[in-house]
Amino acid sequence: MKFKHGIVVTLASAVFLAGCTTDKGEMKNYNEQIQKAFDEEKSISSTGKKLNELEQQKQKLVKDINGNDEQKVNKTASKILDNVKERKSTFKKEVEAINKSEEDYKKAGKHIENIGNNKKQEEVQQLDDALKAKYQAHEKYAEAYNNVLDKEEDMFKYMSGDQIEQSKIDEKSKEVSKSYKEMDKQFKAYSKAMKKVDEEKKDVDNLI
Repeated sequence: MKFKHGIVVTLASAVFLAGCTTDKGEMKNYNEQIQKAFDEEKSISSTGKKLNELEQQKQKLVKDINGNDEQKVNKTASKILDNVKERKSTFKKEVEAINKSEEDYKKAGKHIENIGNNKKQEEVQQLDDALKAKYQAHEKYAEAYNNVLDKEEDMFKYMSGDQIEQSKIDEKSKEVSKSYKEMDKQFKAYSKAMKKVDEEKKDVDNLI
């Protein structure tokens, strides 16, 4: 009976060890897939730098637009329109990178249900939820930023034309300011979501 009991204990230990090994493997596979998603976002650093440069260029042009010289206003407004188009093109690359990243992220989810240990599964699920929230936050931020660009395009297109009225410019300027406030709000939410991902990623890394 003792011999049989020993076999049972040995088998139970083997099953337990196998479970631990499986969990570690699934978590590693999840992590590797998530890393692929992160790698897709590496280009965002350069596009962000480019957007900041274009924003600074726009600010300089806006300072030159004040005055009663309508011809100069038209010419400067046209330059700002080109700047808006370039920012749209640059930001589109960021959105494309995030979309590719999200595609890779979605492939990682299948590994979560294979993690047997409840605590480990819960930690990975929290990271997965944080990532999902990050992509959703970026989508809202992208929508808000594109709205800013549309409002700016509308205003400077009007200013590059003939028969400009100050009241109309003021009206369009208010719309631009309103869109910037919404964009700032959504960017803060996106930044908060990214911070949450970093925190949850560290927790998961400590379990592997």
